[in-house]
Amino acid sequence: MSDTTWPHVLNLSNSIIGITVLAMPFCFKECGVLLGVVLLFFSTWLTLTSCQLLMKAGIISRRRSYGFLAYYTHGAPGKFAVEVGMIGLQIGTLIAQVVIIGDLGPAIISKVTGLQNSSHLRTALIILLCLCIGLPLGLLKNLTTLSHASTLCILFYSIFVIYVMFLATPTLFKGDWLNKVNLWRTEGLFKCLPIFSFAFGCQTQLFILYDALAEPSLKAMNSIVGSAVNMCTVAYLLVGFFGYVAFCDIDVSGDIITHFDANVVTDVLKLGFVISIAISFPLIIYPCRNSLYTLLFPQKPKHDENIEPQRPVIPELHFKAITVAIVIGAMITGILVPNVEFVLAMNGATMGTLICYIFPAMFFLRVMTTSSDGKNLAQLVFIFGFTIMLLCTYTTLNSQDVGHIQPAVDIMDKPKLEDGESKKACNRTTTAC
Repeated sequence: MSDTTWPHVLNLSNSIIGITVLAMPFCFKECGVLLGVVLLFFSTWLTLTSCQLLMKAGIISRRRSYGFLAYYTHGAPGKFAVEVGMIGLQIGTLIAQVVIIGDLGPAIISKVTGLQNSSHLRTALIILLCLCIGLPLGLLKNLTTLSHASTLCILFYSIFVIYVMFLATPTLFKGDWLNKVNLWRTEGLFKCLPIFSFAFGCQTQLFILYDALAEPSLKAMNSIVGSAVNMCTVAYLLVGFFGYVAFCDIDVSGDIITHFDANVVTDVLKLGFVISIAISFPLIIYPCRNSLYTLLFPQKPKHDENIEPQRPVIPELHFKAITVAIVIGAMITGILVPNVEFVLAMNGATMGTLICYIFPAMFFLRVMTTSSDGKNLAQLVFIFGFTIMLLCTYTTLNSQDVGHIQPAVDIMDKPKLEDGESKKACNRTTTAC
């Protein structure tokens, strides 16, 4: 891995991991340690495979845009479906992140400043972070400039992982945790498979990343994606196992940080998650803005296979207007409608699965010839993606009654409020389910 590619690895890692890491101990508790590890590595393989299929289809067809690739393989209806799916998924993710900021941040600000933890403080904090941090970062045109911020976020996640391992040390030395943890629990399979699968969602970033490379190639992309996904896998594995061991005596929720003792370290970790969410805004805004522009101002892709379509250059006025609209729309929705669990879960279960797994497999199958290598693999990814979409949608639809609300909330990585109310936040990556 060369020094020039590390910024891209860090940016992609930061866009993947999010706060999905908080739900890993819950997944290991529900599935058991061994089944949890199996599902985690299965999801890693599924993500790496779908990313390779997507990029190979794009490079072979000379289409360096998700939308143009969809147009090339499935015509105008395919391009429209991809654009709507990406817009819905990304805006839903932004709304979810705004909700998280509003749920985690006010308690910290209230403790530090002495201000009353009220809805007004929540609103003010959301507005401040969205307009003063999220919007300026969202207006960046070169995501490489975010590499330093992404480095800080990855450093923060590393500290979080180390702290979770530290919390588990006393229990590990006692040795009685082996009698308390589950090793294999199939009852949690369908509940946690969506969390594991969509914790790695990064397919919407790939073509943008490809264009940013000095010497773009399939080999370079596979190397960057592999490094980023594997880094996140290690973090998920360590937090999932050690977090479960550290709190094996209690009923672990979908947000492990709510079980930490109230102290300065915990407050710093919460603040770190809020800042990392704000920094990741442009990584989500970038593909959403491109999809919105091509949807509102369609440009007919060229049919000539020998001519490689170029990503449209967004005029400055449109660039700023669309960015402001995205940020303000997500901000207002997050303020006014904090309980968006069901809508976001359905959005991720359908659009997230389509964008991350089903569409990449479909594109590959359409681009490659019948005798090409990888056809069987693409068909397998399609089957897995379609099955996960059905299971995830079914689980979400059945989470509306009281008996199922809590598991659905856990799946959505919802941090607990200070007063013990129902969790209301939702993660960028687990909005996919």
